[in-house]
Amino acid sequence: MSPEFLLDRLLILIKGRTDMKNLIAIGFLVLIAGCSTIGGVWEAGKTVVTGTVDSVVTGTSQIVSAVTEDVVDAAAFIGDTTAGVVAEAADYIDEETDAIQEDEATESPKE
Repeated sequence: MSPEFLLDRLLILIKGRTDMKNLIAIGFLVLIAGCSTIGGVWEAGKTVVTGTVDSVVTGTSQIVSAVTEDVVDAAAFIGDTTAGVVAEAADYIDEETDAIQEDEATESPKE
């Protein structure tokens, strides 16, 4: 019901009779219309807020998942690269120490 309709009904009731029952009934109708408007606004606001919160939470979750995936991939790459460098360094050092040991073994001990 529009506010104009309620106002027209109010004026008709007041002009016809100024009975207290009519005023209470009109007040009740205005209150109901006001409450339904407030209820509609409340529901709309609730829908907007819950939609916004849902979107923010979903977006944040996707961003955190993507960042975590990237960090894990980067850490795995760094770990693999470091392991490869350490293994190559260990092989090189092993070859050099083997060469030194062979040189020492071929030399005769001095007495």
